[in-house]
Amino acid sequence: MTLGVGYARALLVGLVLSYAVAPARGDEARPALYVYVHTDAKSAALEKDLQDRLPAVAVTVFGRFRDFEEAMTARRPAGVAALQPLLASLGVPVAAQGLRGSNDWEPYVLLSAQPLEGSLAGKVVGVVDLLGRDGTQQFVAKLLKTADCKIKRVTKQEDLLPLLQFAAVDGVLVPAAGVKTITERSRLPLRVRELPDARVGLLAVGVLDVRARDLFIKQVQSLDAETNKLLGVERWRVR
Repeated sequence: MTLGVGYARALLVGLVLSYAVAPARGDEARPALYVYVHTDAKSAALEKDLQDRLPAVAVTVFGRFRDFEEAMTARRPAGVAALQPLLASLGVPVAAQGLRGSNDWEPYVLLSAQPLEGSLAGKVVGVVDLLGRDGTQQFVAKLLKTADCKIKRVTKQEDLLPLLQFAAVDGVLVPAAGVKTITERSRLPLRVRELPDARVGLLAVGVLDVRARDLFIKQVQSLDAETNKLLGVERWRVR
């Protein structure tokens, strides 16, 4: 899946320009790591936490795809930490893969207030924006195994619950690990529909500047269990 020709061209221009722009702050002498991940923590709090634990890296955390997209266009980082589908769409090679147990992926499911049976064609599905409008549409269609669906994108997982409460969607697409949190916050008798082969790659660190590869690997492997859990992984495997 791709992010679109327009974005690809803008990204290429941004990458060229980024090499011509001198660092504005002293901390930018460190290799920059852009982190795009959806967690219950606020982006600013997560950024501070990661910066404290990754002192050799200049960390910037993004909570919205649009902000991440604009930053990628304006200035090329040395690396990106994001879910596998986003790194794949950008063509960024993975240096360190997050694992949960022995898996580098997690299952996604559909949560709904009403039973969702049979074909999902024509259904309206809420989803956290992972890849922008077109990319997220393709992402959802692939997991649901139907191109005939509409999506409503939100910026964070907690915004999915109102979509269900106000019947704005037929269901929401979430990681199976997120079902408990949403269910506990809801007063609705939510139903879970498992999706065959709906597996999404966990957070990984991709490298754009090979000179920073070893540093990134060393830094993320030093993260403590609590921080890894916040990022949705338990440990890291070098690729």
